[in-house]
Amino acid sequence: MQEDFLGWPATLVQRCEYQIEDMPGLAYVLDVKPETLARWVEAGCSALMVGATHCFDRTLKCALGSTGAAFVIGGDLIATRSGVKKNLFYRNGVAIVASKSGTPGAVPIAEQEQIAHMPEKDVSGMLECGGVALWNTMPYQFAVKAIDLGVPAEMNTPDRREKWLEIVRVEMLKALESPENRFLSGWMSAHPITLRAGECPDSRDP
Repeated sequence: MQEDFLGWPATLVQRCEYQIEDMPGLAYVLDVKPETLARWVEAGCSALMVGATHCFDRTLKCALGSTGAAFVIGGDLIATRSGVKKNLFYRNGVAIVASKSGTPGAVPIAEQEQIAHMPEKDVSGMLECGGVALWNTMPYQFAVKAIDLGVPAEMNTPDRREKWLEIVRVEMLKALESPENRFLSGWMSAHPITLRAGECPDSRDP
C-alpha cells in the first residue's frame, strides 16, 4: 500500500485479490506476522491456560477455523457456512451488513472495492454481534479486559458501531507492538472449560 487505509498505516496493509472457484474476492488485510500471532497465543496460554498442554495448537487452529487467521480491515472474506461458500464483508475485523453480504455467487471486484472503502460511520449493522477476528471475540468479552475504554454494550446505533470499530483499530495497532492481544485474552477468559477440553468454542460455550 502507498497510502494509509482508513486509519491503518499503509505499511501494515496488504491488498489481496483472489479467486475461489467462480467467486472473486478482494480484501485489505492487516499484516499480522506469524511470530506476532505466536507471541499472542503464548502469552494467553501462559496467563490463562496453565497446564493445558494443547493450548497453543488449539488456539491457532481456532483462529484458522474462524477466519483463516486473517484480519480483514475492509473487503470480502469468502468463507464456507453451512456447506455453502458465501461473501462475508468485514470492516476492522468485524463482519458487517453490506450489499450481498452472506450470499453466495460472484460479486464484482468494483462493488467489493466500494464496500471495502465504506466509512466507519456508514456501517449500517454488524453480523455476529460485532465479534472481532481472529477468534470472533465478542465486545463484552473484550470489555472485561478494557473497562477504561467504555465498550458499547450493543451495536444498535451508528455512534456505537463507529466507536467499536475505532476501539478495534486502536487496540489491534497496540497489540502488534505488545506480547498480549486483549481480544485473545478476553476470548480465552470467556471459554475456559471448552478450551481446556481441547475444543474451539462458539460464543455460547463456557
